[in-house]
Amino acid sequence: MDPDQIELKNLSKGFEYVKLAKEIDSCDDRNTLRDIAKSYAKLYLKQQEVVAGLGLEGV
Repeated sequence: MDPDQIELKNLSKGFEYVKLAKEIDSCDDRNTLRDIAKSYAKLYLKQQEVVAGLGLEGV
């Protein structure tokens, strides 16, 4: 997966991404990097759950 293929249209989100990317790039601890990757994966899946739940509120 290439993060450069994902476009952020919100300028403040773009700046936040650059900040986080720099932190990740400077990290040499594999366990920390694994935890970061797992956390983002889980947050992405949680976001999908929440968004799906929003569509069910009116039913």
